[in-house]
Amino acid sequence: MSAPGTNKVDFEVRDGVAIVTLDHFPVNTLTNAVSLGLEDSANRIQAEEGSGKIKAVVVRGAGTRAFCAGADLQDINKKHERYPKKPFMEVFESLNVPVVAALQGFTLGGGMELSLGCHYRVIASNGAVGLPEVNIGLLPGGQGTQRLPRLIGAEYACDVMLSGEHIPAKKALELAIVDAVSDPKNLLEDSIKFALSKVNDDLSKRRTSEYPVPPLKDQQYFDKVVAKMKKQRKNQPAPIAIIDCVRAAVTSANFAEGVKEEARLFKTLLGSPSANALQHIFFSERGAAKLSVKAKPAKVKEVGIIGAGTMGGGIAMCFAQIGVKVILVDREQKFLDRGMKVIKGNYARSVKRGSKSQAFVDRALSLISTAVDYSALKNADLVIEAVFEDMKLKKEIFKKLDAACKPECILASNTSYLSIDEMASVTKRPQKVMGMHFFSPANVMKLLENVQGAKTDDQTLVTCTQIGAKIGKWPVLSQNMHGFIGNRMLTFYGTEARNMIMEGALPAQVDKVATDFGMPMGPFAMTDLTGLDIGFQARKRNGNIDVKTNLQDALCESGRLGMKTGAGYYDYKDGRTRVTSELVNDLVLQISANNGHKRRDFSEQEIFERLFYPLINEGFKVLMDGVARQPSDIDVTYCHGYNWPRITGGPMHYADAVGLQTIADRLTAYAEKYPKVKYFAPSDLMRKCVESNSSLTKYWAKNGKQYKFVAKAPRL
Repeated sequence: MSAPGTNKVDFEVRDGVAIVTLDHFPVNTLTNAVSLGLEDSANRIQAEEGSGKIKAVVVRGAGTRAFCAGADLQDINKKHERYPKKPFMEVFESLNVPVVAALQGFTLGGGMELSLGCHYRVIASNGAVGLPEVNIGLLPGGQGTQRLPRLIGAEYACDVMLSGEHIPAKKALELAIVDAVSDPKNLLEDSIKFALSKVNDDLSKRRTSEYPVPPLKDQQYFDKVVAKMKKQRKNQPAPIAIIDCVRAAVTSANFAEGVKEEARLFKTLLGSPSANALQHIFFSERGAAKLSVKAKPAKVKEVGIIGAGTMGGGIAMCFAQIGVKVILVDREQKFLDRGMKVIKGNYARSVKRGSKSQAFVDRALSLISTAVDYSALKNADLVIEAVFEDMKLKKEIFKKLDAACKPECILASNTSYLSIDEMASVTKRPQKVMGMHFFSPANVMKLLENVQGAKTDDQTLVTCTQIGAKIGKWPVLSQNMHGFIGNRMLTFYGTEARNMIMEGALPAQVDKVATDFGMPMGPFAMTDLTGLDIGFQARKRNGNIDVKTNLQDALCESGRLGMKTGAGYYDYKDGRTRVTSELVNDLVLQISANNGHKRRDFSEQEIFERLFYPLINEGFKVLMDGVARQPSDIDVTYCHGYNWPRITGGPMHYADAVGLQTIADRLTAYAEKYPKVKYFAPSDLMRKCVESNSSLTKYWAKNGKQYKFVAKAPRL
């Protein structure tokens, strides 16, 4: 791989084989310059046809990371002096010498479409192909929706494009997307040999544009997959457009007609709100982990987990799955045995559904050991405390860890809102203390909210960020303030949900508004899932419950603790299926009356605004207080930690899309109606954006540095 800044295509002829190398650092994405280089190379090869100087062609990518990772999204809208005359995926197909695409690393999007325009494909055994455009709100616009169905059939092609997943080499060979698999070290040599072996083949049978589309096995297939996508990718237009393109591949009179329909539908998505939102979150995910500190991360070979409960077990799985040794510690062996039983059960389900092999699971389990004594952590490089939220208990644990662990070991807490600095204060290594807030279930949820304390050093910060990425999380950095980023904002979401059912709404009505927006479940269904009794027993012991005026207290006292007891805000007849509870609705009316409310009708619009606008407003305050580095970090936090609908780009991006003036006006109206509720008043930052007639994104880019982020990693 050449140095940063390269953006070209290299051409050489070796023993009668033209080698065309895409070289755009770092992953060979397609730019106008690269497309021109491909066309120029094809023209040179065509000019030599009949001379015998070029017998075959191998197209490859520079380096080992990628053949080509797709189109360069930032280059698409730039103006250039010269443009290719032919689309990049067509330049090699018409040649009369065999063209082999040598696929190393990732071959994605436009890179895969380029390979489909070659006559053959040889992939490295550690390589992967895919058409992930659906994940950024687009469809494969380089003839992928027309070529892939011709190659592997409409049904399999839809599976590939609608999942957006990377297809590993072995599977790609099974699907006949590629023709051969090679050892990565010998990919170029094997591809040259493969190309030379095809010199006398009839290439008219290798042009995917000329393939007929195999007949559908089920004539109702397209209708069924549309219905499936409307559930799986709710409110997203790209999946439906992809299906329509594949339908066109099946029904059009010829390839050219299908390509025209693909181009038409691609234009409807390009620059659309959904595509902009999905592309925003795509780049935000990658930007969140980029820290401007020079420290080198420490090596993490052994991790200790304190607490073998749901969170501790899930965190243990995260590390074992990447080959890191894990010591799971709890105060009694019976708790460890119970925790290991849950871990083994999770893995058994993964094997059953085919997402993990038994060999993978066996290796992961072999890396997890258990102990009841902290001395087992003497060689740990990182220890994560994952007990329940009690500061006194956590401080006791941190004292013990400080005594038992080597001086350079990082001590982290999985707390969701408690002070990292207070925990660090009982240790002799406050510079090595950090918050690592995982989300439940920890082995599934993608967010890692890293919390930097006042004395956390650069190496600890970088180490926790890097290891978070290694275990498959999107690490977001937060400053140490109560609730950090996510839970601080979430407070008013739940508060307003409860307020509205006291004033006139019902739980199912509120939840429906949330799910219609794209949340997987509403606030009351979520409370049933997590349990209504969180904190209830402690408040009951202190005499702080009131079953006459507090609905949740009344539900807990009656034994309705949520899904785990078969009843909460809803009834769960089979343990899982939610059913509206008339008993709860009656109780809502009774407690509402006890609080002196005169009930009224609620519109869906008011429910929506009162659920989400205070949450967004608090996001502005999180930025003002320096808790988050940048608005996009909040978007990543919510999309991956709280299942905010990705199609909207996250709460801060969504606020810009709706218009800050609109949100500020509605918040002001509610502030006037409820003068005692302080969180309705638009934040100073929101007001400044409105006054300057600027989006948050633009205002922050210009003025964000004035809002001090205390951590040592400056804003990007």
